[in-house]
Amino acid sequence: MDNPKSKTPLHKSPAARQFVKFCIVGLSSTVINFGFVNGLDYGLHWALGISVAAGFIISVFNSFFWNRRWTFSQSRGNSVANQSVLFVIVNIVGLFLNSTIVVGIAVLYERSKGAAVNGNDLLSMFGAILMSQHNFHVPKPVLNGALLVATGVVVFWNYFANRFWTFRHIPPK
Repeated sequence: MDNPKSKTPLHKSPAARQFVKFCIVGLSSTVINFGFVNGLDYGLHWALGISVAAGFIISVFNSFFWNRRWTFSQSRGNSVANQSVLFVIVNIVGLFLNSTIVVGIAVLYERSKGAAVNGNDLLSMFGAILMSQHNFHVPKPVLNGALLVATGVVVFWNYFANRFWTFRHIPPK
């Protein structure tokens, strides 16, 4: 039988504290992402695919800096060049996931408005939106809701990929 006194409380667990730090950094990156996507899409009327990609990429710079400096500080002794390459790879997958979810929800929104969109059209419409060949703007609540859903999915991918791959602690030889 487990001794209840031997268990570390969740708030004192190094892994839980690290995840909370990751989420704080992620929140700041999310604010940056939302600001850029909304500013580019609604303010400058850029195409949705470009707005989503630009906001995501800019927020990645913020995320790398703070995660390396604060969240995964024990890995700062590792090569910054190597970590930045791995971080970019993780975030390219994250960008794909993020864009797919946001644009997918935008396509579903268009379909829900009565647009005659069949299965083949969905794929071509998705490609056109993602490549910014189809310029339409979804209402802010739909766009921001899609960004929230995407963020909720991508945060877990990014955390685990970065924790166990990008910023893994490599003990000195």
